Amino acid sequence: MKSTFICSALILALLSSCSKTQNSSDYEENSEYTLTKYTLASSKNHSTIEAGLFELINDYRIELGLKELVFENATYYYASLHTDYMISKESTSHDNFSKRAEYISERLNAVFVSENVARNYDAIEDAFAAWLNNPGHKKNIEGDYSYSAISINQNSNGDYYYTQIFVK
Repeated sequence: MKSTFICSALILALLSSCSKTQNSSDYEENSEYTLTKYTLASSKNHSTIEAGLFELINDYRIELGLKELVFENATYYYASLHTDYMISKESTSHDNFSKRAEYISERLNAVFVSENVARNYDAIEDAFAAWLNNPGHKKNIEGDYSYSAISINQNSNGDYYYTQIFVK
């Protein structure tokens, strides 16, 4: 059951990547990236820009008659790690999504985890619009999820990278 969940979540994630610039190497697994289960205390604080995008998504969900997503700290930790990883690789990816999903599932007793990623959108409204224009991302945003977290960070050139994780 758990392996079926992880495979399903990974397939969904691989079909749900968004960026102004993408290439096929964005989806290769990378063994250099390691996650830890229990270092949540080092998580950075949720920023105003992240809260703004989270609010945009919740407002959209409410307009559709869907329940609001609740911000979740452990999920934010893993979203932040992945955003920083994408910055280090200078590309969007879902590398190691199955491990993130597994750790989140263990910690929250989740039954499903998915994620959206993006980069190079200077305004959160542009990233949000791009996600809505992508069927996989839109499905995640409109999905039957209870919890979520969004990490947005800039590289040294000022380019923004985004990771949103959804949890049920």
